[in-house]
Amino acid sequence: MTFSPFRKTLLLSSALAAAALAIPAAAQDAAAEADAPFASTDIIVTAQKREQNLQDVPVAISVVSGDQLERSNVNSAEQLFQRVPTLTFRKGNTNKDSALSIRGVGTISFSSGVEPSVSTVIDGVVYARTGQQTSDFLDVERIEVLRGPQGSLFGKNASAGVINIVSREPGNELGGYIDAAWYEGNEYRIRGSVGGPLGEGVRASLTGFWSQYDGNGRNVFNNHKVNGYEHWGVRGKLIAEPADNLKITLIADYSKNGDNGYADSIGTVFSSAFNNAVFIPSLAPLTLDGKNRDIDNDLDPYTKDKNSGVSGQIDLDLGGVTLTSITAYRHWYNFQQRDGDFRSDAPRYVNTGTAAGDVRSHDRGDLKFDQFTQELRIASANPQFFEYVAGLYYYHTKEVDFFNRTVTSCTASTLPTVGGLTPCATGSSTFVTNEGNADFTTKLTSYSAFGQGTLNFTDAFRGIIGLRYTEDKVSYDFVRRSTSLAAFTGVNPAFASAGSIKDNGWSGNAGLQYDLTDDIVAYTTYTRGYKGPALNVFFNMLARDTGRIDPEKSDAYEVGLKTRLFDRRLTLNLAGFYAKYDNYQANFLDIVAGQVVTRLTNAGTVSTRGIEMDFNAAITDDFSLSGGFNYTDAHINQFICPPGAAVTCAAAINGKPLPFAPKYKGTVTMDWRLPLNIDGFNVDLNSSLVYQSRTQFDINQNPNAFQKAYAIWDAGIKVSTDDDKYSLSFIVKNLTDKHFVIQRIPNGTSFMRQITPRDAERYFGVTARMNF
Repeated sequence: MTFSPFRKTLLLSSALAAAALAIPAAAQDAAAEADAPFASTDIIVTAQKREQNLQDVPVAISVVSGDQLERSNVNSAEQLFQRVPTLTFRKGNTNKDSALSIRGVGTISFSSGVEPSVSTVIDGVVYARTGQQTSDFLDVERIEVLRGPQGSLFGKNASAGVINIVSREPGNELGGYIDAAWYEGNEYRIRGSVGGPLGEGVRASLTGFWSQYDGNGRNVFNNHKVNGYEHWGVRGKLIAEPADNLKITLIADYSKNGDNGYADSIGTVFSSAFNNAVFIPSLAPLTLDGKNRDIDNDLDPYTKDKNSGVSGQIDLDLGGVTLTSITAYRHWYNFQQRDGDFRSDAPRYVNTGTAAGDVRSHDRGDLKFDQFTQELRIASANPQFFEYVAGLYYYHTKEVDFFNRTVTSCTASTLPTVGGLTPCATGSSTFVTNEGNADFTTKLTSYSAFGQGTLNFTDAFRGIIGLRYTEDKVSYDFVRRSTSLAAFTGVNPAFASAGSIKDNGWSGNAGLQYDLTDDIVAYTTYTRGYKGPALNVFFNMLARDTGRIDPEKSDAYEVGLKTRLFDRRLTLNLAGFYAKYDNYQANFLDIVAGQVVTRLTNAGTVSTRGIEMDFNAAITDDFSLSGGFNYTDAHINQFICPPGAAVTCAAAINGKPLPFAPKYKGTVTMDWRLPLNIDGFNVDLNSSLVYQSRTQFDINQNPNAFQKAYAIWDAGIKVSTDDDKYSLSFIVKNLTDKHFVIQRIPNGTSFMRQITPRDAERYFGVTARMNF
């Protein structure tokens, strides 16, 4: 769906006007803002599956509020890394190939038989694939990023950490909001929510959004924009409290995304006979350098996602204990297409000699993913000597994939040879098209029992112990059909296989916590992490790929200090950590008939160590600073080359950094209510700075696959009424117009592909909001 700029402006204006007319007369006016808008307040988190003060939890946690996300124009998980120093995001060509890392550790794979290392949990429901959470954030109360293995309470796909997203609950009085935003580059956003009581003991909310962006690149072949999107979705939440001790929460959501990217733009091209004679001349309309974001493809990149789900949570307070049940079903559909030869004119020459490899390659695929989860929990009341959380967890997923790669080459031509190359053209040349099609289904079933307890030896001294037992079964069936008996560019011959693996493992944690004072807490913990077995199920799999990928196990150690100083105006939390991962599950770049593919493997042993700091300082009642800093040394201890690897694989990468693991990263955000004393209005200034050191993107340590250090500076100003009913915000992203990429992918030794995000250039935006 495409709108002209005039219709978009009309739509935004109409939406605001409609919302104003729809406000019931009985709706409560927004409460007046506190006299001290930025004063330090307690932050409540659910990092241990119960409500606790952030400062009392012996876990390194970064918390970002929904208000902070809105002020910074951070609208999705792929932008969250700008706010959390220890988090990095790997953007793939499609949402299904994206991945998150914490402390430099994350699973990057195209295989359907492996799970992520960073678990995304939304309102208590685990999202089994990173690609499921690529839509816009909806009505977020806060995001808690739990750093390091969380195996006791969150399970096997939290071997690197957890992103715990908590949405806002409907209020006890009717109210809501609507906002509309415009940003340079034809980016538009509309969001709205309404909620309140439906009757005695029942309240509900309904939230929706629509967003569109043309894109920051162009396909010079057809003049279409790329790297843009159109997203929309709705989410409903209903809470019923039929008795004082019973709470029932029902949630349903649906979203649909259409993305024309991210496109693989070509950056550096290396000199070779083929590149000099064929590839570089074909890309003459492009500027081939590290800043290129345009493409020249005869097939536009495109990804479509549909996400939907329902969940029900029941909390029953029995006085001494609380029983909780969370039942959830989710469905995800993904379609993707891409140009695999990265040119619009292939094939130009007879595929021989210098022109060998001059082919047209197009990819199309889709997946259907279903998951069902059931969690049962019991939690003790606080406070008492032994406080505990224990439960049972069931998890089942099924993914059905189809993938097609179509390759066309020119095998003969009657045109005269020029400079050793024989041109091809319709009517005078012979073109041969081959294709490979694969259908594969992957299922995963997991059972686990878990528990974690706190022993309060004294009012100030506590012991923590947790344990989780997990049983996993992964099964698959795979059929690839090919029109050629031999391998051709990017496609192996026909192959069929089926199989399953089972395994089980223990994870857990133990620690000590001591309150040095009421406002200073020290802790030390040991965590045993476990990530279940995997299978390398992917389009080009062969018999060598059917073996099991062993479970990934880790030993992690952490010491921390949580402090509230200067009359609790400064919150300063420090953590030091070390973790070693054995049988690390990682992607390895390989080559199939001249085209780069990825293979999942037990890469060996990796480790990560570092120091982290989070702070929040209310300098005055109207001026605050917040942010964090981390030093992370995540590197490969010993790499194990996969059997039959075509790419050079040597011990030379031992000791080198893990991909997507910058050594230094920091953020600082300023919020300032300007002392202008304008009757009836407030003016707030906010500004943030993000710094990231040099980042390597390739586990094989390609010397060109990196992003050098950069810093991004954003700033905004908000004018609002005293009652915060109306506001107008202006924001400038990337004030210094600093270019950067979030991915560089080596195509063998031939050239580098790169992905350039929206925020890699300066742009201006404005948001109007009305609360009611």
